[in-house]
Amino acid sequence: MARNGGGDLEANYFGKNGGDLGGNSNGFFFSGPKWKRYSQTKLANSVFTVALAEKLNESTDESCNGGKIKAVVAAPGLSATNLFVTTNQTGGMSRLMWIMRFAQSGEDGTMPLLSAMFDPTTKNGDFWEPKNSGNMSGPAVKVPYDKYTKKKESANILWKASEEACGKFDI
Repeated sequence: MARNGGGDLEANYFGKNGGDLGGNSNGFFFSGPKWKRYSQTKLANSVFTVALAEKLNESTDESCNGGKIKAVVAAPGLSATNLFVTTNQTGGMSRLMWIMRFAQSGEDGTMPLLSAMFDPTTKNGDFWEPKNSGNMSGPAVKVPYDKYTKKKESANILWKASEEACGKFDI
Protein backbone atom coordinates (compact mmCIF):
# COMPACT_ATOMS: atom_id res chain seq x y z
CA MET A 1 0.00 0.00 0.00
CA ALA A 2 2.75 2.47 0.90
CA ARG A 3 4.65 1.60 -2.26
CA ASN A 4 1.76 2.79 -4.43
CA GLY A 5 0.86 5.89 -2.44
CA GLY A 6 3.00 8.40 -4.27
CA GLY A 7 2.65 7.57 -7.95
CA ASP A 8 5.69 7.21 -10.16
CA LEU A 9 9.27 7.14 -8.87
CA GLU A 10 10.65 10.68 -9.01
CA ALA A 11 14.30 11.57 -9.63
CA ASN A 12 14.25 14.53 -7.22
CA TYR A 13 14.12 12.09 -4.29
CA PHE A 14 17.55 10.74 -5.23
CA GLY A 15 19.42 14.00 -5.70
CA LYS A 16 21.45 16.10 -3.32
CA ASN A 17 18.82 18.48 -2.06
CA GLY A 18 19.90 19.60 1.39
CA GLY A 19 16.80 18.10 2.94
CA ASP A 20 14.41 20.23 0.88
CA LEU A 21 11.74 17.65 0.12
CA GLY A 22 8.68 19.31 1.56
CA GLY A 23 9.12 19.25 5.32
CA ASN A 24 7.63 16.84 7.83
CA SER A 25 3.95 17.72 7.84
CA ASN A 26 1.26 15.08 7.65
CA GLY A 27 -1.76 15.31 5.41
CA PHE A 28 -5.05 13.48 5.56
CA PHE A 29 -4.89 9.67 5.44
CA PHE A 30 -1.16 9.13 5.00
CA SER A 31 -0.54 12.04 2.67
CA GLY A 32 1.84 14.97 2.91
CA PRO A 33 5.58 15.24 2.34
CA LYS A 34 6.63 12.75 5.04
CA TRP A 35 4.44 10.00 3.60
CA LYS A 36 5.39 10.87 0.02
CA ARG A 37 9.07 10.29 0.90
CA TYR A 38 8.17 7.03 2.65
CA SER A 39 6.23 5.87 -0.40
CA GLN A 40 9.14 6.74 -2.67
CA THR A 41 11.56 4.64 -0.57
CA LYS A 42 9.25 1.61 -0.65
CA LEU A 43 8.74 1.97 -4.39
CA ALA A 44 12.50 2.34 -4.91
CA ASN A 45 13.06 -1.02 -3.17
CA SER A 46 10.81 -2.86 -5.60
CA VAL A 47 12.01 -0.91 -8.67
CA PHE A 48 15.65 -1.67 -7.85
CA THR A 49 14.87 -5.37 -7.34
CA VAL A 50 13.16 -5.63 -10.74
CA ALA A 51 16.07 -3.84 -12.44
CA LEU A 52 18.64 -6.04 -10.70
CA ALA A 53 16.71 -9.22 -11.52
CA GLU A 54 16.66 -8.24 -15.19
CA LYS A 55 20.40 -7.54 -15.18
CA LEU A 56 21.06 -10.91 -13.54
CA ASN A 57 18.98 -12.63 -16.24
CA GLU A 58 20.95 -10.83 -18.96
CA SER A 59 24.35 -11.56 -17.41
CA THR A 60 26.81 -13.89 -19.10
CA ASP A 61 28.06 -15.04 -15.68
CA GLU A 62 26.61 -18.50 -14.98
CA SER A 63 26.19 -17.80 -11.27
CA CYS A 64 23.97 -14.83 -12.13
CA ASN A 65 21.76 -16.20 -14.87
CA GLY A 66 21.86 -19.79 -13.64
CA GLY A 67 19.77 -19.07 -10.57
CA LYS A 68 22.47 -19.13 -7.89
CA ILE A 69 22.12 -15.38 -7.35
CA LYS A 70 18.58 -14.06 -7.04
CA ALA A 71 17.17 -10.58 -6.59
CA VAL A 72 13.88 -10.81 -4.70
CA VAL A 73 11.82 -8.37 -2.70
CA ALA A 74 9.68 -8.88 0.38
CA ALA A 75 7.22 -6.53 2.04
CA PRO A 76 6.17 -7.16 5.66
CA GLY A 77 2.70 -5.71 5.29
CA LEU A 78 1.35 -3.77 8.24
CA SER A 79 3.28 -5.11 11.22
CA ALA A 80 3.08 -3.93 14.81
CA THR A 81 6.74 -3.27 15.62
CA ASN A 82 8.70 -0.68 17.60
CA LEU A 83 8.75 1.46 14.48
CA PHE A 84 5.41 2.80 15.69
CA VAL A 85 7.04 4.18 18.81
CA THR A 86 9.39 6.42 16.82
CA THR A 87 6.90 7.38 14.11
CA ASN A 88 4.30 8.32 16.71
CA GLN A 89 6.85 10.59 18.42
CA THR A 90 7.36 12.49 15.15
CA GLY A 91 3.70 12.75 14.17
CA GLY A 92 3.42 9.46 12.29
CA MET A 93 1.38 6.37 13.02
CA SER A 94 0.47 5.17 16.46
CA ARG A 95 -0.68 1.81 17.75
CA LEU A 96 -4.04 3.46 18.51
CA MET A 97 -4.85 4.38 14.91
CA TRP A 98 -7.86 2.62 13.34
CA ILE A 99 -5.71 0.98 10.67
CA MET A 100 -3.76 -0.91 13.33
CA ARG A 101 -6.66 -3.32 13.75
CA PHE A 102 -5.42 -4.81 10.47
CA ALA A 103 -1.81 -5.14 11.71
CA GLN A 104 -0.09 -8.42 12.31
CA SER A 105 2.69 -9.12 14.77
CA GLY A 106 6.27 -8.18 13.96
CA GLU A 107 7.07 -11.89 13.89
CA ASP A 108 4.37 -12.55 11.28
CA GLY A 109 5.67 -9.57 9.32
CA THR A 110 8.98 -11.39 8.85
CA MET A 111 7.33 -14.28 6.98
CA PRO A 112 7.56 -12.70 3.51
CA LEU A 113 11.28 -12.07 4.07
CA LEU A 114 11.86 -15.63 5.28
CA SER A 115 9.85 -17.00 2.35
CA ALA A 116 11.88 -14.93 -0.12
CA MET A 117 15.10 -16.30 1.36
CA PHE A 118 14.23 -19.93 2.04
CA ASP A 119 11.17 -21.06 0.08
CA PRO A 120 12.48 -23.44 -2.61
CA THR A 121 10.00 -22.04 -5.16
CA THR A 122 11.54 -18.55 -5.01
CA LYS A 123 12.90 -17.45 -8.38
CA ASN A 124 14.90 -14.42 -9.45
CA GLY A 125 12.60 -11.39 -9.52
CA ASP A 126 9.91 -12.79 -7.19
CA PHE A 127 7.97 -10.55 -4.83
CA TRP A 128 6.63 -11.86 -1.50
CA GLU A 129 3.96 -10.10 0.54
CA PRO A 130 1.19 -10.99 3.02
CA LYS A 131 -1.95 -12.37 1.38
CA ASN A 132 -4.83 -10.71 3.25
CA SER A 133 -6.36 -7.25 3.72
CA GLY A 134 -4.74 -5.56 0.74
CA ASN A 135 -1.40 -7.28 1.38
CA MET A 136 -1.25 -6.03 4.98
CA SER A 137 -1.41 -9.33 6.90
CA GLY A 138 -1.66 -13.07 6.53
CA PRO A 139 0.48 -15.84 5.11
CA ALA A 140 3.31 -14.92 2.75
CA VAL A 141 2.55 -15.37 -0.95
CA LYS A 142 4.17 -14.40 -4.22
CA VAL A 143 2.44 -11.39 -5.76
CA PRO A 144 2.73 -9.60 -9.10
CA TYR A 145 4.48 -6.26 -9.28
CA ASP A 146 2.38 -3.12 -9.53
CA LYS A 147 2.38 -0.78 -12.54
CA TYR A 148 4.69 1.75 -10.87
CA THR A 149 7.39 -0.83 -10.17
CA LYS A 150 7.45 -2.15 -13.74
CA LYS A 151 8.10 1.21 -15.42
CA LYS A 152 11.39 1.13 -17.33
CA GLU A 153 11.84 4.88 -16.84
CA SER A 154 11.75 4.39 -13.06
CA ALA A 155 14.37 1.64 -13.29
CA ASN A 156 16.61 3.88 -15.39
CA ILE A 157 16.27 6.80 -12.95
CA LEU A 158 17.09 4.64 -9.93
CA TRP A 159 19.90 2.65 -11.55
CA LYS A 160 21.60 5.87 -12.71
CA ALA A 161 21.27 7.49 -9.27
CA SER A 162 22.56 4.32 -7.58
CA GLU A 163 25.63 4.13 -9.82
CA GLU A 164 26.32 7.84 -9.31
CA ALA A 165 26.25 7.28 -5.56
CA CYS A 166 28.11 3.94 -5.40
CA GLY A 167 30.00 3.56 -8.67
CA LYS A 168 29.28 1.34 -11.67
CA PHE A 169 27.77 -2.05 -10.94
CA ASP A 170 29.42 -4.84 -12.92
CA ILE A 171 27.00 -7.74 -13.19
